[in-house]
Amino acid sequence: MPQVRPQTGNPTWLPEALRAEGLDVTEFPGWRQRGHGTFKDIRGVMVHHTGSDRASAASIAEGRPDLAGPLSQVHIARDGTVTVVAAGVAWHAGVGMYPWVPANMGNWHLIGIECANSGTSPSAPHRRNWPDAQYFALVRCCAAINRRLGHNAARTIGHKEYAGRAQGKWDPGGIDMDLLRRDIAEQRSADIGAVPTPRPPVPVGEYADILLYRGSRGTQVAELQRRLKAAYAAYAGDLVVDGVFGVETERAVREFQRRFGGLKVDGIVGPATAAAMRLKLV
Repeated sequence: MPQVRPQTGNPTWLPEALRAEGLDVTEFPGWRQRGHGTFKDIRGVMVHHTGSDRASAASIAEGRPDLAGPLSQVHIARDGTVTVVAAGVAWHAGVGMYPWVPANMGNWHLIGIECANSGTSPSAPHRRNWPDAQYFALVRCCAAINRRLGHNAARTIGHKEYAGRAQGKWDPGGIDMDLLRRDIAEQRSADIGAVPTPRPPVPVGEYADILLYRGSRGTQVAELQRRLKAAYAAYAGDLVVDGVFGVETERAVREFQRRFGGLKVDGIVGPATAAAMRLKLV
């Protein structure tokens, strides 16, 4: 990997970078001033699960009785909502080591992402109990930060990779870090400097025959509605799964296309939109 001069100072650019990756971002009150001091330099990203599916952004910002907040810089809810909670150093890494991180100094060199997730168990298969909305928000957050820092996906690590031996940590549970880095690399490969927003690669062989639009009916439309309703509840949570591509389904598709970026906003599900949505074929 080419040598990149580390960025110094606190990442006040986080909301800007995350939004440029097509994410909807909430800024927790006071985030710019929140932290335990200033980063020495920023070398990468560390991924965590909170241990609870219900852990809120406020709990990460404010901490707990035995550990003062902030506990990371970014929080991702199960519905994919991304909240920037702090710009300064957060207590998320603790004791540990990794080849390109000074021993026991992860807090001062790594941006932390806490995902509201139980982790299931140390041996859980990849993405067990990780909703699509949350998982792909995580992928895009990591890609956005790597992109801003000028790094590739290798600069995203799990807490378990840094602190597993020293602290017995196993987060993020239910995440194979190699597979996560693969997905980040795929997202990271889009050159957003060349186009307004990143476009996903289209697996033509899989989605070439997909064409759903207002008036379409059947099981594939129902699967589209389930996908939108489950993964994009913020704007499609009330969608009725009836197998009929009506006005509300079209509206949800348009909103997905608008938010994802790099897609034509026409309310039609063709190969590119189906690929971006990772629509299950039935």
